[in-house]
Amino acid sequence: MRWRRRRSEAAGLSVVPAPRMERALVALVVHAQQLDDRIERLERRLDATIDDVLDAPTHDDVLAVRVHSARVAAELARVTVELRAEIEEARNLAAAAHATPFDRRVRTVAETIVDLSDRMDTLPGDVGRTATG
Repeated sequence: MRWRRRRSEAAGLSVVPAPRMERALVALVVHAQQLDDRIERLERRLDATIDDVLDAPTHDDVLAVRVHSARVAAELARVTVELRAEIEEARNLAAAAHATPFDRRVRTVAETIVDLSDRMDTLPGDVGRTATG
């Protein structure tokens, strides 16, 4: 069987693909375009994922924040103690400035009683002995 060649009307100067070949090429072009779009979408998603990973805090970042918060808490505790001491001192000065002579005598007697009670050895057994004997 011999293949016969078709003669083109332009005497072989133009190449005209057969209709089946033309449809196959169009289908390949469409599929290639779809693949290109999918690859481009995947590249964008990969870039976004990489950016998210690079922006996420690391273990060192978390440790640094914990150390900083511990320092701030310690400083806050120190300032709180100092402020309470200053408030107590200011309250005592204000009370002493407005105290009457009677208030000063009462305070002196109260301090004397506290000093005497600190010197005494008061165990529960000692209290029972003095009450009975």
